[in-house]
Amino acid sequence: MLTRSKLLLVTALIASLSAACGSEPAGETAAAGGAPKPGGTLVLGENGDEPACLDPHQLSTTNTTVVGRPLFDSLLWQDAKGELKPWLATAWKISDDGLTYTFTLREGVTFHDGSAWNAEALKLNLEHMRDPATKSPLAAAYIAPYKDAEVVDDRTLEVRLSSPYSAFLNVLAQSYLAMISPEQLKDDPKSTCEHPIGSGPFVFGAWVKGQSITYKKNPGYAWGPGGRDEPAYLDGLEIRFLAEDATRYNALLSGEVDVIDNTPPASVEDVKANADLAFTSIDRPGHPFSVWLNTGRAPFDDQKVRQALTLAVDREAIIGSVSFGQWKTATGFLSSSTPDHAPGTIAHDPAKAATLLDEAGWTARDKDGIRVKDGKRLTATALDTGVNPQNTQILVQTQAAAAKLGIEIKIENVTAQISSERTAKGDFDVSVGIWTTNTADVLWIQYSSKNITTAARRGQNTTRLSDERLDELLEEARGTTDAAERAAIYGEAQSRLIGLAPAIPLYDRPSLVSARTTVHGLTWDHAYGAVTFHDTWVS
Repeated sequence: MLTRSKLLLVTALIASLSAACGSEPAGETAAAGGAPKPGGTLVLGENGDEPACLDPHQLSTTNTTVVGRPLFDSLLWQDAKGELKPWLATAWKISDDGLTYTFTLREGVTFHDGSAWNAEALKLNLEHMRDPATKSPLAAAYIAPYKDAEVVDDRTLEVRLSSPYSAFLNVLAQSYLAMISPEQLKDDPKSTCEHPIGSGPFVFGAWVKGQSITYKKNPGYAWGPGGRDEPAYLDGLEIRFLAEDATRYNALLSGEVDVIDNTPPASVEDVKANADLAFTSIDRPGHPFSVWLNTGRAPFDDQKVRQALTLAVDREAIIGSVSFGQWKTATGFLSSSTPDHAPGTIAHDPAKAATLLDEAGWTARDKDGIRVKDGKRLTATALDTGVNPQNTQILVQTQAAAAKLGIEIKIENVTAQISSERTAKGDFDVSVGIWTTNTADVLWIQYSSKNITTAARRGQNTTRLSDERLDELLEEARGTTDAAERAAIYGEAQSRLIGLAPAIPLYDRPSLVSARTTVHGLTWDHAYGAVTFHDTWVS
């Protein structure tokens, strides 16, 4: 458990911050052209995809970075050009064989509980990420090649990998691999979900589940990314979970919230036309938003059936109707903003789709128009959590396209937890989702046979695809240190995935953020494409 002195220190810090919060009203007008004005509390309206745990190594929702970045810093950060820059690490060296990384760490950094940032703290965090007890859905996969680490001195850690890993530095810039207090990890690791302790610009305040998370300014913060080594301007930050699009948008219009993430696509043009509001967006890197198909069981264990459904779905029409022109149709299995993206062609051809099903033996139809083979209907089950209305619309339109082809898709409404559990077990046929990351290594995470969930390890290959040649390509890409060679390998892998059709890539998902014009200095975490608040202030 945390020592009594540590608990007292955390309590005292939060209490002192609470007393300072709100000393200047957020609505007070700043002088025209004036400098950023400290004070006030900013309220952000988020969608209903609330995390079940606030430990960054266990987070897996689409709001991960928005929720976690106020509390946690990372080893590196990624700028707008995609270049990796120092943050909690000031320098790093890589051995010629790509197996050893030596990190020099920043001095003077302290966590919210007063514990120090040093080589031992970094080692503890790496061990926590890969510890099976952490049950990390993301961080453990990202650092799977991590072997061990040796403390050289207080400011230097030597990290050894079991195999070369070209994406290692990229993933260390992501919020999933952010740093937690070493004292918390040693004394009370179970508390990281409910009361996380980081070193970020804000300190955890309170979490009212189903409603909101509040944060208080960290007055001692002096190690921000991008060169601004000063505390946040805001005294406080509140994230409210507003599941309904209309509720979230109306809260912005009324001034109940200052900023909304996941702006409803139908409202974007209205925001742009409103003199009291401002709009900004960024394309998220990684895997496009997709319809995932379970290749581990019938009917989508048959490649021709997967290809047929892909050809039957009119991706342009679905995206146009759901996004009101705000989303770009995906050109393959990586978003266009992801390094090593190679555009491909995914056609809409219902006639060819029907031919493929005929070739697969699904030639007869029953009275409902559903194809039949050996007395069995061509039926699939789709899982929908209802968290995002656009996701539901996409499933419904996919269902309609499938029905015209003679495939029955039954949509089951389930909770996010049940969806996660059933997906891990392979107890589904169709689902929808996105995977945001700053590296093409997302293809290894999503489609390597090594990442199919087993009794010993939870993987993220939810489609349960197992293809020997694809596995070879993805391992080669991970191991190469030559950028041109890596791009060529990933290009071949993306082309192969289009043929294998384990998913139907729909669109490159942008972050759509709207704010009152009294809000200034919203910035982006470019490793994820999420809004951040270290530089934000309100007038």
